[in-house]
Amino acid sequence: MVTPVNTSDRLKQLRELMSSNKYNIGAYVVPSEDAHQSEYVAACDERRPFISGFDGSAGCAVVTTDQASMFTDGRYFLQARQQMDDNWTLMKWGIAGVPSWQEYVTDHLPAGTRVGIDPTLITAEQGAKLREALQAKSGDLVAISENLVDVVWGSARPVRPEDPAFVLDVKYAGETHTAKIARVREQLERDNVRGLVVTALDELAWLFNLRGSDIDFNPVFFAYAVVTNDTVTL
Repeated sequence: MVTPVNTSDRLKQLRELMSSNKYNIGAYVVPSEDAHQSEYVAACDERRPFISGFDGSAGCAVVTTDQASMFTDGRYFLQARQQMDDNWTLMKWGIAGVPSWQEYVTDHLPAGTRVGIDPTLITAEQGAKLREALQAKSGDLVAISENLVDVVWGSARPVRPEDPAFVLDVKYAGETHTAKIARVREQLERDNVRGLVVTALDELAWLFNLRGSDIDFNPVFFAYAVVTNDTVTL
């Protein structure tokens, strides 16, 4: 028997932050992904599980002043319903008539709603489309650099891992990292661009033939990289 997590106090604290003069937002979006758009994340980045109780790998929470909605797909309908308490409404992605979380915040919230989100957890393209849709209805997408779930989580939030990375021998990688970087630079030249910013953790691990353990059961490490025609910065 699964015991749902009591999220009443967590939601109360989050809503107090949302309604404060500092933020003044009518809704707050809590994606599953981390700042690298990873599906599987470190414990310190499990914000959506913390605020909702639902710990499946895919989903997005939207909290308003009087509602809390969890959007997830058919893999997780049963799990989400079992893990969430009565504060939450399960929104079943893929079922006819059920909006995506993006459609929900743009089409189902009152006109003029200011929707907050941590800008590191959404792509620039997604953010631009969402802002345009909200502004068309006199609302706005508000980038809040201080993650509000982290504020609620406080000192109980797990420490961000800083485990050492290690080199994967070329006999396993199949190609040296210098050869891979050379191929990237060839593509940069063909595309007539000056550089590439690499943010996805699996791509970083592949490009540099490095492995890590910053995320459980995933051989990756936290990093960003910039590759230009004459420099590489990791």
